[in-house]
Amino acid sequence: MYVYIFCEYPAVIKFQGVIFGTVDNSVKFCNLDKPYPMTEICPLFGGENFNFYLNDEFLASPPKNVTVTDLKGGYFLRFSKKNDGAEFKILEQAKFQDATITAFTENGYKISLDTQSGFFAETLDFSPNAVQFYRGDGKNTGLIFALFNCKDKKILNVYKTHDPALIFSKQVDDFNADMQGFTIQENLKDLAKHSILINYAFDGSTIKETSRKVSRNEKFDREKLPDKLIPYAFTEEFLCGGDYAFYLSDGIKENADKLQSYFGDFLGVMPPPVFRQYDEIGLIYRISERKYSVEYFTFDVENGKITNIKKDG
Repeated sequence: MYVYIFCEYPAVIKFQGVIFGTVDNSVKFCNLDKPYPMTEICPLFGGENFNFYLNDEFLASPPKNVTVTDLKGGYFLRFSKKNDGAEFKILEQAKFQDATITAFTENGYKISLDTQSGFFAETLDFSPNAVQFYRGDGKNTGLIFALFNCKDKKILNVYKTHDPALIFSKQVDDFNADMQGFTIQENLKDLAKHSILINYAFDGSTIKETSRKVSRNEKFDREKLPDKLIPYAFTEEFLCGGDYAFYLSDGIKENADKLQSYFGDFLGVMPPPVFRQYDEIGLIYRISERKYSVEYFTFDVENGKITNIKKDG
């Protein structure tokens, strides 16, 4: 079995007690033969060892702090830090006229929201360093925004106070709310270094996207891309809702309205792993909590334009 192992903390990987290598916010590749050995992830700076067998049960239902991606021929395993915060401690609390929201630690990072119409609580799947709470006004009335600052990212959670619940969660680079709704900015690390501004509105029960503006880094010249990079530029542009038609031939443009159903709701783009064909492009899909899958596509390119798209088995 081909396996990629990623740890976001310094650790040693062992198979049947024998050290295979070390990882530190990096990836280790291995090819394992049956019967698959006992695998250990041993943190170098404190924390408990993580032991498991790469069997069907583990791959089908990964435990907390582990995500499994089916690469169709192998697997990518990601090991995240266990949430700290075993002791009870209030990180931040905000009291409004009709609601109180609290971020605290107690065997993990948690949120509680107490309102006039009910109570909501959740355990966060990330570890924030700080959080700021904002109460919505105007069309945002009935919302509480929680902007979490983590080590290397920001996450925006939005809670509604009537029948309290979490109704929106997204990693952001910037956030702003006004009387008409709220706006987030995402800065992507793709080929074009896209920046996306998305406006949202609250209809009383759900949050819906109302508009988006997609821009590219001014140094990115899509006219000069080599043919082998055009499929990546196209799928990344399609994913962020930009001007993906630029990369299509006239024949494909005629059926551009069918591309969404053809691709489905993918959330990322990746090059093929070593056991796939070199010209395949991988699209990443969320299957369930902590489980992902990759589907592969090939693209025919002529004169800088995509002339055919095929989904591979």
